[in-house]
Amino acid sequence: MTFGEKLRGYRNGAGKSLNVLARESSCSKSYLSRLESGERRPSPEVARHLDALLNAGGALKAAALDDRERRVVARRGVDEAAYGDALLRLRELGRRHPARMVLNMVRGMVADLDDDRVAAHLTEYASWMAQEAGDLAEAVTLIKATAALARRGAARDLQAYALVRRAELLLTDPRRSAELAAGIRAHRGIALRVRGLAALTEAKALALIGPARAAEAALDAGAVLLARAGGDPGPFPVGPSTLADEAAAAGGWTMFDLGRTADAVVRLGAAIDGSPPDGHRARGLLGARLARAHLDLGELEEAEAAVRASLAMARRSGSASTLAELRLFGQELRRWPGDPLADGLRAEVAAGLSAR
Repeated sequence: MTFGEKLRGYRNGAGKSLNVLARESSCSKSYLSRLESGERRPSPEVARHLDALLNAGGALKAAALDDRERRVVARRGVDEAAYGDALLRLRELGRRHPARMVLNMVRGMVADLDDDRVAAHLTEYASWMAQEAGDLAEAVTLIKATAALARRGAARDLQAYALVRRAELLLTDPRRSAELAAGIRAHRGIALRVRGLAALTEAKALALIGPARAAEAALDAGAVLLARAGGDPGPFPVGPSTLADEAAAAGGWTMFDLGRTADAVVRLGAAIDGSPPDGHRARGLLGARLARAHLDLGELEEAEAAVRASLAMARRSGSASTLAELRLFGQELRRWPGDPLADGLRAEVAAGLSAR
């Protein structure tokens, strides 16, 4: 019997519907259905997890191994599809659950891999989860590991994107960050999407050091490159997967740093509106910066609505990036001493930060 056939048998024997097993396993119902039909194959981590949930005594793990051995000729392509599905599910979990929990899950998957290209994609996502858990040193270590794995796995675009991630992590040194991102943007042998994301990162860095026209040019270049990219990303999309309009998000972020706050409000609002409801990290981070932009315009009531939405997202995700923005918002509220609304917001933000 195949893995899918055994999975269906053990699930039915346990009296569990696909909906129930999906809820218990944190796998989507559609993914489980495709496993049972044989359209997808499980990663070793998923097979072990389902084996334990259904008390299969190792039968599901063995069936998954047998399937791989029977399809050795097609092993790489099929396994990549299975791991691609697993990474998609991890990204979904990472939108709304604590980063450290998801990071540990990714590490468990990488430990079982002997495919450098797949391991590189998973390690890149692990670096993001480490950053969101507030461990920048670990994030840098993991992104360096991503670049090495991508090089060995001949994943040129991911190797380039690892440098974009390095540039993002270097925004505290904006000149170096901009130079690194500009190098990737100018590399015509790299995928348009990666070059577009590099241009947006370059714009964020340039906004911190000027001139403004250079940051605006990088923003425009990023939007054009991303619009031209299109195409099917395959089982392993490179770069963020939550935002529908990455150019709007980066533009809002950059406009705020350039002091063009009204423009920042419009762009950040559009980026948030285009984010999925469960995109807690993206909505929380952009919402915190939107609150700061409203504050800069003296719009305390609008800032109140934005910061409360951001705090709600931060409570769910524990995003270190969002919490850092919220701290800045709390500090900037000091410009309204004695204002009842500002005082109340400052206390609310302080309570939200101390609860982490």
